[in-house]
Amino acid sequence: MRTMSIRRTVITLAAAAVLLAGCAGRGSGESVWQAPADNGVAALEPAQILERSKTALKGAKSYRIKGDVIADGKRMGLDLRISGDDVAGNISMDDASVELLSVGGKQYMRPDEKFWEQNVGAEAAEQMTKLMGDRWSVVPERNKDFADLFGVTNLDNLFEADGTVVKGETKDIGGAQAVALIDEGGKGGTLWVATIGEPYPVRVESKETGQGQITLNDFGTTFPQLKAPTEDQVVDLEKFKGK
Repeated sequence: MRTMSIRRTVITLAAAAVLLAGCAGRGSGESVWQAPADNGVAALEPAQILERSKTALKGAKSYRIKGDVIADGKRMGLDLRISGDDVAGNISMDDASVELLSVGGKQYMRPDEKFWEQNVGAEAAEQMTKLMGDRWSVVPERNKDFADLFGVTNLDNLFEADGTVVKGETKDIGGAQAVALIDEGGKGGTLWVATIGEPYPVRVESKETGQGQITLNDFGTTFPQLKAPTEDQVVDLEKFKGK
């Protein structure tokens, strides 16, 4: 729970920086919002709440994460739909953006011109953007930097504390009651866990005001975006770059 995932999310998104040189709505996942019964987590110890929340998230199998953080003066955002190991969505930093898609063990990316420009230079970026059009690039297995972009979907770090975790208030978070778990470590933050229905983690807030937050919702949803592109929609990045 280092910065309750905010800090580690920043670190993961910082991989994109190297390459580049409120709980949000009800969504379409209804189970957590419609369950009428209190799930009892508000009465538990912090460690027990974390364990219950981790189990609930894994049980959901699919969910959406969305938000933004600020690191080194740069605002980085993400909007990703996740189902098991499959991912579809977007990561952005300042005015550069890249779409990500991981289906069936294969990873694809669709950067905009600004992404390429900050990665390979203006001239090459223009050429790659024109030649690729709206097609996807296969992410080379040996390119760790590009592959690391997908690391932000690893939410195991969400449940690891930087310091002592204490229980805070219970309040309405985007239309659902949730209890706060506050990491008192130097880089700590707050994780909000739903107290009605399944104890899903519904929001992560940075310790520092204005440094961003991430929301989770659409638990258990089937996402039509998680579909492998056809062959004519894909460019092999290695061949494309002439390597």
